[in-house]
Order: sequence, then C-alpha cells, then structure tokens
Amino acid sequence: MSEAERDRMRARLEEFSRRLDARTREFQDQGEPSDAHQALMSEIRKRRDRLQARLASAEAKGSAWDVIRVEMERDFSSIHGDLLQLDERLDAGQMKQARR
Repeated sequence: MSEAERDRMRARLEEFSRRLDARTREFQDQGEPSDAHQALMSEIRKRRDRLQARLASAEAKGSAWDVIRVEMERDFSSIHGDLLQLDERLDAGQMKQARR
C-alpha cells in the first residue's frame, strides 16, 4: 500500500468518525433515539472499527493496496451510505415534529 493511498483512506475514516461522533452527540443532546436508530448507529460503529482495524493490519503487514482497495472502498461506501440514510430519516422526523 502506498503511503498516499493509506493516508487518503485514513483521512476518510477519520472524517467519517468525526461525523458519526457528531451525530451521536446530537442524539444525546436531543434525547435518546429509537431502538432501531441506536441499533443502526451501533452497527455502523462496529463496521467502522473493523475497517480501521483492517487498514492498520494492512499497514503493519505491508499489504498491497490493490489487494484490499476494492473491499475497503465497498465497505466504506456501505457504512457511509447507512449513515446518510440515518441522517435523512432523522432529519425527516425532526421536520415532522417541527410542523406540529
């Protein structure tokens, strides 16, 4: 894995983590989210942690980026999409409550 590629993926994961942490803080500030939302957030965090561990392992072993890139990109896109979907659901719910 090249240093530049590793740094790009690490930066994307760090930005994603900041966004996930911000959404978690919003939950805490606005009250507890539904059980379904909590379960999804927990699953997203677990998958993010696995991606970070996989990246660290590839770095330590000197794995070729081409070997893991497709899988990493697919998994990252999946958790990113899940967070976007959760954001949309929560935003729609907040808009409904604001209209009442």
